[in-house]
Amino acid sequence: MPALTTDDCYKHAGRFSERVALITGAGSGFGRALAIEFVKLGAYVVLGDVDMKGLDETCGILVGIAGDGVFCKRKCDVTSWEDQLALFDLGVKSYGHIDIVLPNAGVTEVGRFDPREDGPDTGAPTKPNMKTLDIDLIGVLYTARIALWHWEHDKRADKGLRALVLTGSMSTFYGSDSGVMYGVAKAGMLGIMKGVMPVCDELNIRVATVCPYFSKTGILTDDFVHPNPSFGFAKVEDVVSAFIAGISDPDPKTNYGAYLIPDAKGVYRMEATRNFVGAEAARRMKPKAAKL
Repeated sequence: MPALTTDDCYKHAGRFSERVALITGAGSGFGRALAIEFVKLGAYVVLGDVDMKGLDETCGILVGIAGDGVFCKRKCDVTSWEDQLALFDLGVKSYGHIDIVLPNAGVTEVGRFDPREDGPDTGAPTKPNMKTLDIDLIGVLYTARIALWHWEHDKRADKGLRALVLTGSMSTFYGSDSGVMYGVAKAGMLGIMKGVMPVCDELNIRVATVCPYFSKTGILTDDFVHPNPSFGFAKVEDVVSAFIAGISDPDPKTNYGAYLIPDAKGVYRMEATRNFVGAEAARRMKPKAAKL
């Protein structure tokens, strides 16, 4: 699993110039950091968030960097199909097309799955809170589907760079013993990435998943204690670098890859998910030599 330096990640960052990137959850955290970096690289950004105060703060920063012509914004609840349609429509109306899509909006575990934590026993199981799945999985599926529709209907002769990059986490691979819904949602990022391979191969869309461990963004509470303090928190700048690489690397061998930020030491790229095969499955599938 190769380690990537910042220079490695930014090797093809010039490809962002004049591109249009749509980012959900742009009012804070990774979404804000990505919007800022993309604008610095010469891109235009289409920004959505349910938190308009945070979104306005992001846009205020962008004005200070490049003026008010490099972004458009609107309130977007990613659990609303209609809100997401409207965000894409705003981007197309403002800039003519959308090249890069980041379904980044997300929350941590909302509610508890363990019925022992429900409080007094009512004599029957209670329905679990599905908010985390609605935002972190269903919302991402909405974003991805609308993006694919727009790319299918993109009639430009020279479409250039186009990419869908998902926000996963280390829970994408290992689950979460502190959040069932969160772990399920983030595991779903690999399912989406594998599932869109046929259409994205045909449309020449780059797809990746960025998987940080704990990082100091608004998704963590102030009293959060890292379960593995020696690892350190994943740095936001490393997460941004991973997105830059996942979007801009032109090498088809790295398409459908996962970029991991497991600690404070930087970015690692896993092999393309089209090659993910368990060791035992690979052994069984290997042709056996004919007996003479």
